[in-house]
Amino acid sequence: MVSRLLFMFMIIASVSLDFVPTFASDYTIEIFGNANMDDTIDEKDIAYVEGIIKGTNAPTYFSDANYDGVIDAQDVEQIERVISGDEASLVLLDSAGKVVKIKTPVERIIPVNRNAAEALRSIKTTNRIMAVSDTALTDRSYFPEFQQIVSVGSGKMPDFEKILKQNPDLVIYYGTQWTDNYETINDTLKKANPDISVIGLDCFKPETYVQDIMKLGYIAGRVKEADEFADWYNDKIDKIENVIKDLPDEAKPRVYEGGRSELYQTGGAGSSSHNVTVMAGGKNIFADTSGDVTIDPESLVERDPQFIIWKISNIGSYSLAKENFTKFKEKQDDITSRPELSNVSAIKNGNVYIQSADVFFGGRYFLSIIYLAKWLHPDLFKDLDPQAIHQEYLTRFQGLDYDLSKQGVFVYPEESRNE
Repeated sequence: MVSRLLFMFMIIASVSLDFVPTFASDYTIEIFGNANMDDTIDEKDIAYVEGIIKGTNAPTYFSDANYDGVIDAQDVEQIERVISGDEASLVLLDSAGKVVKIKTPVERIIPVNRNAAEALRSIKTTNRIMAVSDTALTDRSYFPEFQQIVSVGSGKMPDFEKILKQNPDLVIYYGTQWTDNYETINDTLKKANPDISVIGLDCFKPETYVQDIMKLGYIAGRVKEADEFADWYNDKIDKIENVIKDLPDEAKPRVYEGGRSELYQTGGAGSSSHNVTVMAGGKNIFADTSGDVTIDPESLVERDPQFIIWKISNIGSYSLAKENFTKFKEKQDDITSRPELSNVSAIKNGNVYIQSADVFFGGRYFLSIIYLAKWLHPDLFKDLDPQAIHQEYLTRFQGLDYDLSKQGVFVYPEESRNE
């Protein structure tokens, strides 16, 4: 038996959990019971805990499967229950690294975070969603099945009374944004009904996306489905990363990504646009800034991007007819005709691309990486077909009956399609 001194080790070990893996498939599943610190919970974890009890293995951060401060035979029993899917509770880390205990089984779910609603659909758990926030309901073409269920109001601060009326087992919020609201939601709901579990899972950040999907798989008893999606996702992203990881710095083009509303708004280090650019094999020309920033045109010209990517918002998501590419062309024309940008390399070489911000955000950010990699490195990704991958995601994992060759315009120019 290993005593509560284990927690001293836990505190030290937890420092390493902030490490962002280079490859999408390289992660530790952050669930207590994952004693050997790999990407799944299986018989190897049972053997590892038995080794800790015998004194032949060193304790690890997730060894204490039932999180009672002692590593003993009860932890082996908990791991066995997690593997078989009949555990009474699950202890894991949320997206912010906070320990959360969830009562299982989970049958009634309210994803206040609309990205979590999409993630639940990826692992075939839509039928357990009892209510959603307004942010999911407004995207009618992408979430048609939610249009008849209850809205709990704002995705930032939902209506507690409406949540409680649905008697959910689990409420999913964001883990690393609006953290004060996260605490308020957790405290308010648990005070009203201690049986409700609340967790913050972002389900949109490149560095934690697969991890969040896998956590939902364990929470909902959909590990097989989560594994299927994670394998598909990792295959796509790892193929890109395996190509660009050895690229010399000079082979990575300079990229500027404009904001949703103004051309001269961008994302610095730590922003989603920065991460997507880097993962696609580009260099963010404003990587020396942080977060969302407004820049002056002179600075953009001075840094001379080789590619300009601009995201256009409020275009109707997947409901657009194929001929409605006008807004995309108008935005490209607007950027390329600005006199202050006439000498920028991206303008002179015709490398100005437009993406739909309504499509390539949240849980679909990885599609942006795939399109962007094709644009930045066409010679390296001759066999990459972004639209085919996009289509497979919609059909296979989202269950949507959309034909991208006939419905909607999501990138412009549409040169990412292999004919």
